[in-house]
Amino acid sequence: PYRTGATRRATGVGLALAWHGAGFTGSGEVKLASVVSLELTASGELRILTGSTEMGQGTKTIFPQLVADALGVPYEAVEIAPQDTAFVPDSGPTVASRTAMVVGGLLIKSAGRLRERVEAATGGDFASTYRAHARAGGATRIDERFEPYPGIHFDDETYRGDAYPAFGWASCVARVEVDLDSGEVAVTDVVAADDIGAVIHPILAEGQVEGGTLQAIGYATIEEMKLRDGRYLNDRLSTYIIPTALDAPRITTILVEAPFPGAPHGAKGVGELPMDVGAPAVIAAIHDATGVWIDELPATPERILAALGAIERPPETGRPGVAPAPVRESPAETQAAVETPIEEGTDPRPGARTDPQPLRGPGPELDRQP
Repeated sequence: PYRTGATRRATGVGLALAWHGAGFTGSGEVKLASVVSLELTASGELRILTGSTEMGQGTKTIFPQLVADALGVPYEAVEIAPQDTAFVPDSGPTVASRTAMVVGGLLIKSAGRLRERVEAATGGDFASTYRAHARAGGATRIDERFEPYPGIHFDDETYRGDAYPAFGWASCVARVEVDLDSGEVAVTDVVAADDIGAVIHPILAEGQVEGGTLQAIGYATIEEMKLRDGRYLNDRLSTYIIPTALDAPRITTILVEAPFPGAPHGAKGVGELPMDVGAPAVIAAIHDATGVWIDELPATPERILAALGAIERPPETGRPGVAPAPVRESPAETQAAVETPIEEGTDPRPGARTDPQPLRGPGPELDRQP
């Protein structure tokens, strides 16, 4: 740690590593049996039908991108239908870092089947014949259902086997500044490296990592649900504080590509991976700066000050029959220590504090709710 002048700030650096399974655990994907559909309408339009929800992660961008690439047509030629469950198939929930890998993989397979059918019927290239084929022969719809990845087996009875078909790997390095008097933490720099398999859209993938990292910083430092008598005290964004762009540190994103061979595009999940490492990296950095471990999240100023107070409080002395051992003293000092009686509640070391109060910190946390 590096302490800066009279402001009593300490800086520290922390590292965290993690891996995260992509898709549902065990036989979850088999039980979901997700379905996607790709439609060539009678008017010659290409339409994707899935139940996957767009939350800002870029689903509505990468799905047409994957299908257009598989069909050999421009990106603009592919549209995606609204996620109205009265019309789209059940593609499974948009969770578990599964959407790009599982649902995207099914769309690539459905596009391959549609291309084969049209080219077999027309004898020409899909891109130059599909509109005329649709207007002459009517609409074509391809449904694709999930099938287990080859070589992946899991036994629900014994909980043995392959829990996930693929794993993403992540590392995060965080630098923090800690005000030793107020306990406030500022995360100043983060470097996040994530192996997400084949990168489909670099800008969107970097945005996922940056957003997940900032969410993890909030989890580590400020976000806390408070309860009283079974009711949430901060049940809205005006009272449950989350980090904003103004709170964001400098984030450097490194995307590592180790494609998953079981998926047609080699992609693995990215949604949850950055969240796994951001918070422990911040907590490790706080420890590097202050020497204390915070074992309850978030690392609020109250918790940091309480932890600092615990290590700065002078050790208990004067217990019956116990005297503190002198450290690196001369023989004369040692003899004096032996001959001088130790009074109850005193510390014989030169300059030692004898009051029981910590050097700083409010003691018990002030914001804890029963």
